[in-house]
Amino acid sequence: MKWLRYVGLPFVIVCLSWTIAFADGDGAARNFNFQKAYFYNFYSVCTVASGRTWFVGSHGMICRFDPGPRSFVVQESGTLGNLYSVSFVDDENGWIVGQDGLILHTGDGGRTWKSQESHTGEHLFGVTFHDLSRGWIIGAFGTLLGTEDGGKTWSRIGRKVDRIYNDMCFVDGRNGWVVGEFGGIVHTADGGKTWEEQKSPLGEKTLFGVYFEDTENGWITGMDGSLLKTVDGGAHWQVVPSPVNETLLKIQVSGHQGWAVGLKGILAVYDGSAWTDATVRIPTRAWLKKCLFPDPLHGWIVGSVGTILRSDNGGKTWYPAADMRAGK
Repeated sequence: MKWLRYVGLPFVIVCLSWTIAFADGDGAARNFNFQKAYFYNFYSVCTVASGRTWFVGSHGMICRFDPGPRSFVVQESGTLGNLYSVSFVDDENGWIVGQDGLILHTGDGGRTWKSQESHTGEHLFGVTFHDLSRGWIIGAFGTLLGTEDGGKTWSRIGRKVDRIYNDMCFVDGRNGWVVGEFGGIVHTADGGKTWEEQKSPLGEKTLFGVYFEDTENGWITGMDGSLLKTVDGGAHWQVVPSPVNETLLKIQVSGHQGWAVGLKGILAVYDGSAWTDATVRIPTRAWLKKCLFPDPLHGWIVGSVGTILRSDNGGKTWYPAADMRAGK
């Protein structure tokens, strides 16, 4: 039953079952081989203040971008399992979660990764840390985990429900939202100790992405191009006209700029008043799993078949990361 549900979710792609050597040479830090990238699916990306960026994906793939030399290197994860989400709080300290309850932690920028005990075998689809101590994890079948000691101990929080959680967003150490199957929206105002259900106007339609700018203003994406907006912390959600019909997997909105990505290379952009279809800007029809803008100009998109895209002009144009490395 688990297998059927996972295959049916656009969030999780059934990956290739063989392993390809992704980089040349030996050692913990190896050059990223873009020519073989299409054998991998990338699920998540995280950037810290310095511009250093991590990408994670299928077959245990961890890739780090360093802005100074504009280099992409592969880091050894120690697993061939799928890695679904990554969160760093600074240049050195980060966490990754993946299939079968896997949690990885680094304290040296990813040069070495060590596992942490999750006490679950469920797939884990999201991780976020507010600081070096407080973090949260979401996953399959109602999995909600929390830590207050940097992951030395993880505890189940909230009640277990028959629902796959797909995404979460915390705006501080107390206020967070989680979305998932069957129109599920849950909110905490006390750092995850208690959770309350919020009502989706889309009924039981699956929700995939959530993003809050602050404790009041938030957005959600879902199946069939669905877009939801709240201006009161989720007490009320309203449907927003969408320019696309394909499922939207992730979203980010900052002021009068917004981006949402999804299946078949879909990109929708927000100008502060309305969303428009900007898929023509994307040089691939791959499934796009996450968009991330650390600042208004510079952004990343990751997705299936090795997709890593970069924008330097607020998302007006996108180009493959391989061109960035080559200095084109």
